[in-house]
Amino acid sequence: MDKGIFLKDIFRFDELLARPEYKGRRIKLRFNKNWGDYNFVEDYLSGSEDFLPWILSRGSDDRSRNREDDIQFQFIEVEYHKWLFVGAYLIKERDSQVQQVQYGNHHVKYALAERLEEYDKFVEKVLVNHINTGQSWFYTNRSTIDSVEVEEVTNRSYFEKFSTFPGYENISFSYQELKKNWTNRAWREQLSAVYGVYVITDRKTGKLYIGSAYGDMGIYGRWSTYLSEGYDKTEVEDNKYPNKRLLEIVEKHGIDYVKQYFQYSLLEIFPKNEVGKQKALEREKYWKSVLKSREHGYNAN
Repeated sequence: MDKGIFLKDIFRFDELLARPEYKGRRIKLRFNKNWGDYNFVEDYLSGSEDFLPWILSRGSDDRSRNREDDIQFQFIEVEYHKWLFVGAYLIKERDSQVQQVQYGNHHVKYALAERLEEYDKFVEKVLVNHINTGQSWFYTNRSTIDSVEVEEVTNRSYFEKFSTFPGYENISFSYQELKKNWTNRAWREQLSAVYGVYVITDRKTGKLYIGSAYGDMGIYGRWSTYLSEGYDKTEVEDNKYPNKRLLEIVEKHGIDYVKQYFQYSLLEIFPKNEVGKQKALEREKYWKSVLKSREHGYNAN
C-alpha cells in the first residue's frame, strides 16, 4: 500500500460521528498489548470466551478505560508495532459485566457493548503502524487518532496470508521463518493437535537442545513460549530445570541471539493422550542420548 493512507481515510470517523444516533459519541482506539504471560493473539485465535472481556475491560487503574460515549476500535499486536483490527464496539454500559477469566483466575469487569457489524468487513484485514506513547494503550485525542497510518489492507485474513502448513515431516525452520507463519490458523491447528519431540539448533555454534512438548497446546504451546521468551520457564523434567542453558543464553546475549541463530525442527510426533505423553518423554531421552545434547549441547540434564 502507498504511504500516506491513514486509518481515518478507511474508517471515516467523521461520517460515523455525524449520524444522529451517534450524536455526542467519541472515537476511541484501544491497542491491546500482551502483558505478563497473557497473549491477546493466542486468545483471539483460539476463540476464547475471555477475549472480549479483556479487550473491553475497565483496567486496573482507579479510572475506567471505558465511557458510555465511546465507540471503541480494537486492535491486537501481531508484529512489533503492527496492530490488527479485530472489531468496533458501541459501549452501552460502562463496566457492568463481570467474568471470571482463566488467566490469573480472577474476575474482570468489562463494558456491555454492541458490535458495529458494518466494520466487520475490515476485521483481520486492516493492519496499522503504531507506537504507544508512555503507558497509554488507548486514545481519544483526534489528532493522535487521525495520525495513525495504515500498513496494509488485504482482501483476506491476515492470519491466512502466509504459507500453508508443510506437514509435520517438513517442520525445520529458523526463528524468523517460524515467527512469520506462527499466526497462520492451519499451523496453529496442526501443531497444537500433537505432542512431540523436537530439536533446537544453534546455527552459530552447532549445539543442540532436545525437548518434548505434552501440554494442552502441544508443540504450538511450547514453541510459542520459545518465540516469545527464548526459553520456557515452566518446562521441567524429573522435577529439574532442563533448559537452564537456554535461559543462560538469553540472559547473556538477549533474545536477539535466539532470533538470529536458532532453528526449530520436529523429530517425532505423538497423539495427545497419556500414552502419547509418556512416549514423548521416553523418546526425548533417546534423542538426547543419540545426539549427545547433554555432553555437547544445551541440555543440562
